[in-house]
Amino acid sequence: IRHAESVANAAGIYQGQTHDMNLSPLGQKQVRALSARFVGEKLDRVYASPLLRTRCTAAGLGAPIDEPALLETNHGLWEGKPRAEIIAAWPELYRLWLEKPSQVCFPGGENFGDILERALGWLTSLADSNLTVAAVTHSNLIMALVAYLRGQSQDDIWRYVMQPTAVT
Repeated sequence: IRHAESVANAAGIYQGQTHDMNLSPLGQKQVRALSARFVGEKLDRVYASPLLRTRCTAAGLGAPIDEPALLETNHGLWEGKPRAEIIAAWPELYRLWLEKPSQVCFPGGENFGDILERALGWLTSLADSNLTVAAVTHSNLIMALVAYLRGQSQDDIWRYVMQPTAVT
């Protein structure tokens, strides 16, 4: 599940791991709708990236368990900056991010492939658990997993659109 809209999402600001913002008023409404969607479903565990926006979203489903493997991409120097500022400062890297995300290493951050590796490790650890879980995380991580599970290149992630509180 992608987290609900945060204040930074609404403002077009890259959050990453360090620019952690609370949910916007719309995001709070989205959590209520998400909670209603899961009424009557038994979840053995609710995992969340340990960031505020994911924990607040996950709380609508139960008591969240922090899972570092579900963390957002470390966008390094992009974190806390609006898209326009990023494009102006790193035009070629931003273009590469849109065209070939598998080749991007964020300045002062991580390689995009790092998030897939940690997410797959966590997902694999649950494979034989017979638990029904919800995992509240970030769009980049979800798109990377979906592309991988469908046998696609990580450069195909932009085919998928993860709206706030989308359930995949």
